[in-house]
Amino acid sequence: MAKNKQEQLIEMIEMHGDKVFRLALRCTGCRLQAEDVAQETFLRAYTHLDRFDHSRPPGPWLLKIALNLCRNRARRNRELPMEIEGESVEPGPEQSYLQRERQQELMQALSCLPEMYREVLLLRHVSELSYREICDVLGLELSLLKNRLYRGRIMLKQLLEKEERG
Repeated sequence: MAKNKQEQLIEMIEMHGDKVFRLALRCTGCRLQAEDVAQETFLRAYTHLDRFDHSRPPGPWLLKIALNLCRNRARRNRELPMEIEGESVEPGPEQSYLQRERQQELMQALSCLPEMYREVLLLRHVSELSYREICDVLGLELSLLKNRLYRGRIMLKQLLEKEERG
């Protein structure tokens, strides 16, 4: 028996909601904006479910929608987040401070990267997508993805080292 649109959407939210939200949180740096992006992602998925190729996994499709929404939001705002909200883990005060400071440094460095490098790093290391999934989300060839990941990591390392020195 075929599932109706609502059942398909509920299944997508249950399976991919956390990944979509985490990607949106890393892109926007704000929990409220990430919630808005995640909600809009699933609203658009529901609206365009008839265009989705059901022979393919829905995860990359949903992340592509979320990433496009984040791109649009960033273009409208013309500024990138300089802080990120803490995670729900409860470390001690000193550990918590150091963790927040490292996250802010990382987000600051990521925000300085060109968009094409920042996106592949977020999809690979935050959303933990496979190379194939990232290629599907961004419409890239595998060799170009590997090149962008390599260059993005080098650029990120250089930025972080520069911040440590100065």
